[in-house]
Amino acid sequence: MKTVGKVLVLTLAVSLVGMVSGGALPFCDPTSLAAEELEQVHMKVNGMTCEGCASKIKSGLSKLPAVKGSNINFKNGTADVSVAKGSDHAALVRTVQDAGFTVSSLECECNKGKK
Repeated sequence: MKTVGKVLVLTLAVSLVGMVSGGALPFCDPTSLAAEELEQVHMKVNGMTCEGCASKIKSGLSKLPAVKGSNINFKNGTADVSVAKGSDHAALVRTVQDAGFTVSSLECECNKGKK
């Protein structure tokens, strides 16, 4: 590679680094990388009989934008879901119902301490 080409490549690399560190690129905005506040939702799910049932529920929940993770246990009949704080918990119940199961109870950290 000729010297001019090397200088252009180096200049481009330095420019990109400056744009990223300065937040000029929206997908590299440091403030958007801050930890999102999450809350835990615990659901009692009826009708699960196997790991396939749990996988079906987990798959459905993972499609919801507010869901950041889930642990579905068919033996205990539970679904523990990490969601964005302030999200719509009714969407979780609808998703479980759409998978063919029922939710008999839902507990959330957001309700603790409230009467």
